[in-house]
Amino acid sequence: MLLCLPFAPFSGPWMVVLFLLGLFGSASSTDEDRDRKGPTADIPENSDAVFPEPWISDLFYRALADFNVRDIGSDACREQTRTYDVHLRNHTYWAVRMAESWSRYPHGILAGNKYHLGVYDECVDVHYPIIGQYCLSEIKLISLQTAGKLYENNRTQDPKSFDHAWRTVLKWVDYPDRIQRNIISLGICIPYSCTASDLQTSLQEQLDEVFLPERINASVKVDPIMCTISEDKYPYNAAYYVTRTFFQILILICCSATIYHLMILWYQENKIESGKYNFEKLAWTYSFVRWFSFIDSSKNLLEYDKNNELNVFNGLKSFIMLLILLGHRFMFIAGNPMSYPELIERVYQNGPVILLTSLNIVDSFFNMSGFFTYIIVYPIFLKSGSIWIKIISPIVYRIIRILPAYCAMMAITAHIVPHFGDGPLWPQKTWIEAENCKSYWWTNVLFINNLLDVKHECLLMSWYVACDVQLFAIGVIIVFVYAKNKKYGIGLLGIMMCVSLSVPFVITYVTKTDAIVRVHLPFLENPRSSLTHNISYRPGYMRVTPYLLGLVEAMIVEKMKEKNFKFSKITVFVGSIFIPVIVLWIQFYGAIFYVRDRPYYPLEQAFYSTVNHCTWSLYGMWMCVCNFTTGYGIITKWNNNRLVVPLGRLSYSVFLVNLTVMMMSQSSQRSPTYPSTKSLLDAWIYDTFKTYLMGLALYLVVEAPFGKLTRKLFGRGKNINTSNTAELAVSGKDIELPQSEQTTIPKIEHDSNTRIS
Repeated sequence: MLLCLPFAPFSGPWMVVLFLLGLFGSASSTDEDRDRKGPTADIPENSDAVFPEPWISDLFYRALADFNVRDIGSDACREQTRTYDVHLRNHTYWAVRMAESWSRYPHGILAGNKYHLGVYDECVDVHYPIIGQYCLSEIKLISLQTAGKLYENNRTQDPKSFDHAWRTVLKWVDYPDRIQRNIISLGICIPYSCTASDLQTSLQEQLDEVFLPERINASVKVDPIMCTISEDKYPYNAAYYVTRTFFQILILICCSATIYHLMILWYQENKIESGKYNFEKLAWTYSFVRWFSFIDSSKNLLEYDKNNELNVFNGLKSFIMLLILLGHRFMFIAGNPMSYPELIERVYQNGPVILLTSLNIVDSFFNMSGFFTYIIVYPIFLKSGSIWIKIISPIVYRIIRILPAYCAMMAITAHIVPHFGDGPLWPQKTWIEAENCKSYWWTNVLFINNLLDVKHECLLMSWYVACDVQLFAIGVIIVFVYAKNKKYGIGLLGIMMCVSLSVPFVITYVTKTDAIVRVHLPFLENPRSSLTHNISYRPGYMRVTPYLLGLVEAMIVEKMKEKNFKFSKITVFVGSIFIPVIVLWIQFYGAIFYVRDRPYYPLEQAFYSTVNHCTWSLYGMWMCVCNFTTGYGIITKWNNNRLVVPLGRLSYSVFLVNLTVMMMSQSSQRSPTYPSTKSLLDAWIYDTFKTYLMGLALYLVVEAPFGKLTRKLFGRGKNINTSNTAELAVSGKDIELPQSEQTTIPKIEHDSNTRIS
């Protein structure tokens, strides 16, 4: 599924080879084979006496057939419950709608159907004489006979098995690659005056009457945030109105500037034709209009210079971004209610392995970031001027360019998104994210959020922005030393490279964390719960290696360009096969960490943690060197055309909005999703379109206008045009050099407004 690689556009002919490697690298299916046993395997004598005679669904129906929140809670709750009971017995329309909106007979439990959501809207659409309230409860089943004992997980998923069905539920042993069959999330419709605590107490009593005689403890939990009505209950505070008003005014300014820009263009054209209008009288407003005009921003976005060699990185960025969006979409499907989730469970047994081991694909962006840091910053240090200004100015400028769109997304997530949808899971998914942004936005602004606990991080993907700024500051210092003294600069780079390789090894070894973030089901449901994600995935000091390799890559390209060195075609051909094979072998080796009950080997985990951050970067280094010295012909053109260049320029905005867009799509779901390849691709295409549309809106309204204002403030050249830029990485922020400070790297052509991110 994700066999496509970050630099696959350079190696398109080898996609079939990579696919076959993916198949051979897939995790073994020994667990599944182990489960396929004979008709009487592992069935003890008189095993039926151990388990309840009725099936679990029958027990639930027996307990819930006449369930209601009775004789508990406030006076209003008791009164409305009695009213509901009376009208339900009389088959009054509104009461029956509430009653039939939720299921009393769970189905598909053996297949992993954990969520039984019912019909959410049928419940909350009841408004009179009482208001329908939908609550999603969690019920965990524990056998009182087996409590405290550990059983071998010898259950089966073979439909032809003769094993006892209750064994799957009551003798469940948790594995992170399996949906828990002993936990059921059941949606229930109750009167609004009753609380989550009332429902939990009443439901617990009702289930105990039925399950305890069968020696089963049905433990009930109802989180208040999981109880919702049709009305938006998230508070409309002053921050909401300020945020909404700000963006309304900003959009109004952009629309007005666009209309005025059209008028100016019309006057200008009319002047050329008849000389009737004096355009010079309007010139004083022209700069302001261009800052906010959609016309000017769109022109800058779409403008294309085919001779700019660095445009190839836009193709790479857009391609990698599509793969990241596919991976994120898979995460949201697998981490939310699914119908027949066995299909997802099989991925952990049968692959594709590349889907499970490629979270390090984002290292490709850090690699490109290091490359462009050298390309842009190095010429600045060759000029005369204050050393401190030359060091600090690029860093400050970069931060100011990043912040507007970044802060806009934090404000939208904190104050706007919670009001933009509903559904059984909406409060749990969006409200918590909003509260994180309200409380910890300042850590993002200071770019230290990746050093704090992930549970408090505003915007789950914001760790990348913090890493990018931190690494950029390091890169500027290294390039400065290299520009002043190449020997010292290479020495410093070598020392930093050794340190960057040692840090992941030491941290993984000392903390006993995993070498990679394993995308198990608990992680997909809540990425903030992963210890490895918190300690090893997000910090900038774990991502230094690919960034430094980008600096080395730029230095190598510079020297090879100076000497006009070119590889032979056979060298490019062999290298483009051999290097991807090595990279894929290393990636596929990570599948071994998904093997159940495998012992933890600290040295193995620590070593792989280090090597894992080099794979895509080494592959990218080879492809980059070949492209800028020898070329890839038609494949290079695939990454340098009028389509992919604008898509690459949108990468930063798309990166900022993608998780929010997907969170909103998935959190509003009313029923479990069938996790097939088709449903994944459909959701990916749909959300990719929405993500790029929202990214375009963020670019036109926030990123482009404030970017032009920042350039004006810093006096970055007379021309505010941002077209024909070669963008560095996902953050898309740029440092434009004045005409007197154009880069001097031989034969790598780009304009004086080259953008780096």
